[in-house]
Amino acid sequence: MEEQTAVCIVGAGPAGLVLALMLLESGVPCQVLERLDEEAFRNRRAGAGLIEHRTVQLLDEHGLAEPILARGGANDVCEFRFEGQAFVLEYGALTGGRGHFIYAQHELVGALARRFTEGGGDIRFGVHVTGVEQSTEAAIVSGVAGGEAVRVGCEFVAGCDGARSGLLGAMRHASIIERQHPFRWLTLLADVAPSKPRTLYGFHARGFAGQMRRGPALTRFMLEVPRGDSVEDWPDERIWPELEERLAAAGEPALARGALIGCDVLDLRVRVVAPLHDGRVFLTGDAGHLITPAGGKGMNLAIHDAVELGLGLQKKYRHGSDRRLGSYTASRLPAIWRTQQFSDWMLSLLHASVSQPGPGEPEEPSDFGYQLRRARLQELIDDPNLSRWFAYSYAGVDY
Repeated sequence: MEEQTAVCIVGAGPAGLVLALMLLESGVPCQVLERLDEEAFRNRRAGAGLIEHRTVQLLDEHGLAEPILARGGANDVCEFRFEGQAFVLEYGALTGGRGHFIYAQHELVGALARRFTEGGGDIRFGVHVTGVEQSTEAAIVSGVAGGEAVRVGCEFVAGCDGARSGLLGAMRHASIIERQHPFRWLTLLADVAPSKPRTLYGFHARGFAGQMRRGPALTRFMLEVPRGDSVEDWPDERIWPELEERLAAAGEPALARGALIGCDVLDLRVRVVAPLHDGRVFLTGDAGHLITPAGGKGMNLAIHDAVELGLGLQKKYRHGSDRRLGSYTASRLPAIWRTQQFSDWMLSLLHASVSQPGPGEPEEPSDFGYQLRRARLQELIDDPNLSRWFAYSYAGVDY
């Protein structure tokens, strides 16, 4: 049996739900298909949660920022730790008090999903999308749910389903530009308050470590490890001492420990699909452009994609104009590449040269890469122009 709707949205993450709410509240019929079953969706706890100033502004313009404004925390200071010293950068002071909001991605997704379903929207859980057929007039999304075939007929399809999107195969004329970085991180989520209520970046001879606040009692940690390592190589009793060592600084409190509720391995890679739309299929977020966690930009880019696509679809259904939809790629790619550039710069600050020693292997202070990191950090601290550029780019504030 084939269901019918105007817009089929694949993926109930931040981008998919922002788009779904914009359509629902504009009277445009839509159907959301989510890969996870409902229980897994409700219990998912994602690590992202650093929300840019411009992202909150954009959501507020469309009446979608309430959960962030009501329950999110502010963050306008970050700290770099190198050789036992702590260097504090009050980036919010450089942007006129416009810093980040901290609100865990899974909390935002939960709030948006409740608003969507309470408003009459439909999320169909447990659907694995396998492909899209399209003509000049319509599209059909195919998938499987509980062993049964699912087919949704629609006029437009939005791929909001992440880096392993089931819609990439529908991009018949797209090119994919990608790079594999030689770095592997453990990404960790802990039920514990951060040792300091700010983002910490640790530079150490054994590699990078980071602490990112996600809530009053929820903290994300990052830990660079050798490329051959797996989660099994890093039990809790090894993780915590290593984090403590890499994030240590004279006169600072010891790292707070707590239950690790999430641990995964992330090989850092980047990708941009261009164009971001093909006929009636549009990609948002990680489906269209994958970015490293350096700088905390992924969720922000996805939300901006969703709003731009939502505005284009509103124009189509309210006024019959395809112009904004047709310019979706041209509108989004410049911002995507600017953000990729910042994330790549941030990665060069956090990591040594990839030439020697091997990523995740111990460095010596005499190593070229180690000294490069020292010089980059010192320049960021000493150069007011670079500090200001960093502050605006990091916090997501327009000049």
